[in-house]
Amino acid sequence: MRRYARIIGATYLWLVVGAGAWCLSRLFPLLDLDFGGQLLAVAGLLAAAEVLAVPFPQGQLSGGFALVAATFLLFGAPAAAWVEALSVLVAQGVFSRDTYLRVAFFNAAQRALAVAAGGELAALAGGRTDLPVELLAFAGGYFAVNQVLVYLYAVPNRSSYPAVSWRGVLRWDGLACLCGLPLGILVAVLYHQMGFSGLLLSFVPLLVLQFVLRLYVRAEMANRELMALFQVARRLQEKLNARQVAELLLKESRRVVGYHSGVVYLRTSGGGEEVFRACEAAGPFRDKLLRGAVVPGEGFLGRLLLEGEAMLVHDTRAVAGQAGYVRGHAPPETAPAGAASLLAGEPGPWWFLRSLMVVPLSTRAGAVGLLVIGDKRPYAFSEHHLHTISVMAGQAAVALANALLVQSLEESANTDGLTGVYNHRYFIRRAAREIERARRSGQPLALIMLDVDNFKLINDRFGHQVGDEVLCRLAGLLCRAVGEAGVVCRYGGEEFAVLLPGFDARRAGELAERLRRLVEGHEFPAGTVRVSMGVAACPRDALEVAELIRKADRALYAAKQAGKNRVVVGLAAER
Repeated sequence: MRRYARIIGATYLWLVVGAGAWCLSRLFPLLDLDFGGQLLAVAGLLAAAEVLAVPFPQGQLSGGFALVAATFLLFGAPAAAWVEALSVLVAQGVFSRDTYLRVAFFNAAQRALAVAAGGELAALAGGRTDLPVELLAFAGGYFAVNQVLVYLYAVPNRSSYPAVSWRGVLRWDGLACLCGLPLGILVAVLYHQMGFSGLLLSFVPLLVLQFVLRLYVRAEMANRELMALFQVARRLQEKLNARQVAELLLKESRRVVGYHSGVVYLRTSGGGEEVFRACEAAGPFRDKLLRGAVVPGEGFLGRLLLEGEAMLVHDTRAVAGQAGYVRGHAPPETAPAGAASLLAGEPGPWWFLRSLMVVPLSTRAGAVGLLVIGDKRPYAFSEHHLHTISVMAGQAAVALANALLVQSLEESANTDGLTGVYNHRYFIRRAAREIERARRSGQPLALIMLDVDNFKLINDRFGHQVGDEVLCRLAGLLCRAVGEAGVVCRYGGEEFAVLLPGFDARRAGELAERLRRLVEGHEFPAGTVRVSMGVAACPRDALEVAELIRKADRALYAAKQAGKNRVVVGLAAER
């Protein structure tokens, strides 16, 4: 689905570029080339206004519409379209470091189409007989076509950049157009009175307009950042688990800055070493990101985790020593040819990202996690973004540390200290939940009770340490064989219980037989170990937890009585 969306997006982009080129070619014969020098000067001023535009998460604000409106009044719609297209190509295609060339072509084309549409609407509104109506019609047509074309282009990526609503974009762009109309009239009047010097003089109020817009946008974004900090602080007062805290952090980070992909890694212990595994992720590659992990000291992210400092990378593909490359980390040797990336060797789909923010989630006791946010555009993040995200991450780190502590205590309370599987206490609570769920859904639930045959003889002959090792290996064997299909618990002593949601008695019996053969064929420290099993199911044999356990235990007893090393299913034990 994502592949088709990219194909549709690319097709739309080049269709607009083609339409814009066709429109400009049709308008070129209508240009009065006697004013070519003046038009190039206006294009230069408009390009400067574009370079100085005010950025925000879903675009940028510019006061350049005043010059576009003035060009329309002075020289007509064809000249305005060409001036607008040339200025955008120069500003975004040459001077901008965070805009792809194809995007610059798209913006130039859609602006030219918007100007042409505004000119046609102005002509329909009455030509030059009523200047205010004509100018308002031009502005309305320009604004509407521009917003529609940009909206259609941004639709596939809106889920990745929801920091600003489209309603907010319309409000800001509408404000720029409304402020630009009177300035456009002023520019046209000054040009008539003073010539080219009046045009240069008119650039001063244009800069003032952009300064006002910048203050407005900054105030708006500051309010959003404060709201994000407030939401994080408010939600963290609730009782949230680690995954919910990570999800909250990623969600509220979007209020501050739009990003393509983000992930929160949390500290875990596996195989005796500390590993930070992905807990929650956001973006088009969420599933792949959730399979990733970071080992302290290994790779770029692992090194940052050890250093414990937040870092902003403006361009991961910049070569070592150039601007944008942070702390001189050289690209790894595993970087793809022609696209060397700081993250080329990292686990997960990171190699395509250009901008990056890495923020360790640390408390006084050490790092509990790592927040990584990335975008496909270079220079997408600023130091201000990093500072705000770091404040949010500091709040979340304390909540994560508390949540991980609670989770650890709960796991200790629910885990058997010897075998590492769930204990009897957890089994009883889980069985009650599963039976209630089976009643509501109408799905079956099976229980296997397993007992090691002649376990006392193993202890007497080989000692209790070997007996404990047999139980540990048996627990691991059962967990690997059952997998996610069920829950393995130590019921007590040498007895285990396996809960199987969605299994009826027949399927549970077949699984029990496979488990019996697997155990019998496994090499234990005490040699061959055999087990007996009893199976009962809900609703066939019982509707309550106690009754289900009693029926499964009775079937297990029947297996013992029949000679051990066998499986007996509930109803067979009643005969």
